[in-house]
Amino acid sequence: MAPAKRAWGKEEIPQIGVKQVPGHVADKLQQIAAIEGLTFNELYNLAFVKLIEGYEKKNGALKSRPKGKGLEGI
Repeated sequence: MAPAKRAWGKEEIPQIGVKQVPGHVADKLQQIAAIEGLTFNELYNLAFVKLIEGYEKKNGALKSRPKGKGLEGI
């Protein structure tokens, strides 16, 4: 079954399953979502976006992986 897509801002974001989130982290995320009037999923997605933005600010833009046989011709 293909992952469901949901509109968030102007982009389509595929919904992914995360296998393990520590209970205390999930509880705090749910509390923050309730305080800010967001759904848990909106806050969760925002957390990923902010993490990526911070990483790219520090380390530069992420580059996509090359497609095909990366070791061919060596």
